[in-house]
Amino acid sequence: MAEFQDEIRNIAKEKEQKRQDKIIVYMADEEKIYEIKEAMGSLFSLAELGVKAYNEGSGEKSLSIHEIPEELLSLFLNLPGKRMGFCIIGPERFVAFLDEVPNQVLVLGQKRQDLGVKDQVLSKAKQLIKISCLRSKDGFIFLDNTGANLNPEDVIKHIIIWISG
Repeated sequence: MAEFQDEIRNIAKEKEQKRQDKIIVYMADEEKIYEIKEAMGSLFSLAELGVKAYNEGSGEKSLSIHEIPEELLSLFLNLPGKRMGFCIIGPERFVAFLDEVPNQVLVLGQKRQDLGVKDQVLSKAKQLIKISCLRSKDGFIFLDNTGANLNPEDVIKHIIIWISG
């Protein structure tokens, strides 16, 4: 019985070491991680303002915004390390903003399933945009995948237009 328990402990040690090695690789550049979290915070604040303005304009609370807990990102998306994300949910669609290393934000969107659908047909999320974030003396510069400058207000505006159908 003791040999069995020792074997299980060794399995756990090996698995934990592999997991720690992955996290160490992710955490290697602490400054870049801080930058992307700061950029994500900036996008979250802007998206929160956009959602609030949309709801005021529509006269009802049809959009909502939520931070995604890092435990959820780790559990369901298998993303290592301390990650950050948020989502905007509308009546027919939702969008998730997820941080990626190095200094990128992945924006995924998906149509919501109708309540009357009996067969659970899962549709894949679509990548709406991938944004690179660079620190400048005035804050952040946001770039698309071609390297062109992005205005974060325009990005949030287009995302809200897409979500609202």
